[in-house]
Amino acid sequence: MNMTALEQSIENLYEAFAEVPKPDSVGGCECCIDEKELVALLAAPLRILSPEALSNYAASALLTVGSIPDYLYFLPRILEISAKEDNWWPAIQITARAISQTELTQWSPVQQAALKKLLSAVIDWAIELSDDSKLDAWLCAAARMSFPLRPFLAQVAKSEPMILSYFERNASCLARNKLGNSFWELPNEGHDEIVQWFKADPVRQLLYDTYGYVS
Repeated sequence: MNMTALEQSIENLYEAFAEVPKPDSVGGCECCIDEKELVALLAAPLRILSPEALSNYAASALLTVGSIPDYLYFLPRILEISAKEDNWWPAIQITARAISQTELTQWSPVQQAALKKLLSAVIDWAIELSDDSKLDAWLCAAARMSFPLRPFLAQVAKSEPMILSYFERNASCLARNKLGNSFWELPNEGHDEIVQWFKADPVRQLLYDTYGYVS
């Protein structure tokens, strides 16, 4: 079951970041997060830190709250909540923005592999759930982290119903060579990779056979 793979990928993520030290304190703009919230972030063990306690920090991280070292400490829990709680704020695309500011290429190979494995597991889980909204969000997030999307699109390509559902979500924009997710910030190589994926066989042929759609 893909949910088992997802749980394993989350566990791997915690293990990959286990050596990141817990911060002594977290700084932040009082307009975005108050002192009580900052204290609460450090009061509970990371794995049981509540979504409510983490929300404001995660949404403003590396903008008006926190630093890269403390963000990397909280990141496994942020990603676990993001994977399991579809309506949690911040959206995964916002977390991807923060991740892109952490010098991802300087992470250890184990940390980079753990993040990629999590992305793959969530995408598989979205496909199993037939959840095109989740798929759309996490593909956009992966692109905003500057991951090549070909491996993830290969996962999607194994499910014709998901290809069609993902296409329908973006169909109104594809004629303009754009995707519908409002979190895209162009130019973005991943965005363009998805647009071209819709235009290339076998996806192009499937869209033509199903809808008579010509890209």
